[in-house]
Amino acid sequence: MNGSVYEREIASILSGKKESVMKYVKRLSPDDRYIGMGIISRPFFVTRSAGSQGADIIALRHDYSLIIEVKSSVKSPLTFSEASGKRQEQADRLSSMCKEAGLFLTYAFRLKGAKQDAWRLFSMPGKPKGKHLLLYDILPKVSVTKSKNYMIKWEEGLPLIKFFKYVNGNSE
Repeated sequence: MNGSVYEREIASILSGKKESVMKYVKRLSPDDRYIGMGIISRPFFVTRSAGSQGADIIALRHDYSLIIEVKSSVKSPLTFSEASGKRQEQADRLSSMCKEAGLFLTYAFRLKGAKQDAWRLFSMPGKPKGKHLLLYDILPKVSVTKSKNYMIKWEEGLPLIKFFKYVNGNSE
């Protein structure tokens, strides 16, 4: 499957599109389903970026904003040194742009074939400012290998449902 399928999937969930949210929550426990459904009434404004120079998705809401790069794989970990180092270069470039603006880069990693919540969130190390710091602090950071390459381990990420619990439980 093309990566843009997963960009559209998470964009649709974050946007609170009922059909997409229903599909997402069906694998979750009843309590988590209830939490996940909350995004329908408290959605983000989500837009997909054009071209290969920007992040995949920008998600905005009155209380939070996210610059998101979407990755998917059938296995974990996902190493950024694959693909001729393009992922590594992109991560450095986007992270630098976010740091200059007092933001941070978020990675949404979808594990294909996962039995439960397939989405995990991570952040690139950074120095965000303001309320962004609160969200930054709860997200696991992208790892750096001994050879200085970035790597994300799906099982170490913040499940998307826990992100929803945080952003919908701590704001007006």
